[in-house]
Amino acid sequence: MAWGFTRTREARRRLAGVLRALLIVQLVLSLLMVILCYNVSVKVMSLLKHIHRYTVFLLYGLILLQAYAMKLHYTSGFRLLSWLLRCPHWPRAASITRLWIVSGSLVAINGLLVHAACKSTLKSLMNELASSLRTGISHYLTEPIWKRLIDTMQVELNCCGVERPSDWHEIPWINIDFLNEESELVMKIAGADGKVLPPVSPYSCCSPNVLSSCYHDPLQQSAWREEWWRDSMAGASLNARACLDAVREPLARATLALHVLVALVILLQGVIILLMYAVCKGAMDAVSRGDWTEHHHTLTEHQMESEISVGACALTARKRRPRKKLRTRSYPYLS
Repeated sequence: MAWGFTRTREARRRLAGVLRALLIVQLVLSLLMVILCYNVSVKVMSLLKHIHRYTVFLLYGLILLQAYAMKLHYTSGFRLLSWLLRCPHWPRAASITRLWIVSGSLVAINGLLVHAACKSTLKSLMNELASSLRTGISHYLTEPIWKRLIDTMQVELNCCGVERPSDWHEIPWINIDFLNEESELVMKIAGADGKVLPPVSPYSCCSPNVLSSCYHDPLQQSAWREEWWRDSMAGASLNARACLDAVREPLARATLALHVLVALVILLQGVIILLMYAVCKGAMDAVSRGDWTEHHHTLTEHQMESEISVGACALTARKRRPRKKLRTRSYPYLS
């Protein structure tokens, strides 16, 4: 037996209208999933593709796959709903509806798997990025590719260092060949292993919000040291945010948006399953009662008379049509 609110023709039509609205909402959510995740993380991903290309493609590929699967499933829902309303006597209606409901449940569950995969991939990406950026800092002056990448990242994301700005003072990135070995200051900051760790940061660490000169190289800007510290501009002239945090924040927002959208998709999918089941059972019950004339045009009395007259005329013309005589051949040599 169908549910009580699907016994009448108007009730099934209203229920189908609500179901179409929910399918449209699911399609909008799939579109928002792609747009939000892309707009939030496009700047960071464009920088990371030079270091971890396959990881970036994997993250975007998982999100696009989920959105495209939702598009295919919920677009087919419109077609299935129209068939249930127009042809409720279709013998495969129940089996196709069950298949559609199962596939929709799998798509919703796949959203959870995509969210979990993106979250774990993001965590491993942060660990690999920290190691990669430390390697890049150590080759800052010897590898032009690393220099261009780190400078672009620090300027566009307004960050400095890997986990903190002082990473430039702890990772040996200036070779002693670039310094004056006869200088007493250089010999003081040089370690026993020959590594030099001067308190110097590259110019890309300078903050664009400070209008005065950037205090990033105390060794060469020692003459202006008192002026900077007097106005408390020395610390403010450099970006205080680490690059790892600058990368993590937009990716975390994209993951949060994906989590919220997937939760909404699962919630609406449960409502859609109940409504689609109600429409299917209502249509099947209408067929069992013989109440499925709403899908066919009801003929008026005048239309029935015209149909009968047209049928009678066709029958009369068929009877008056002369029959073709069969042609026979004579064989005189046969007795």
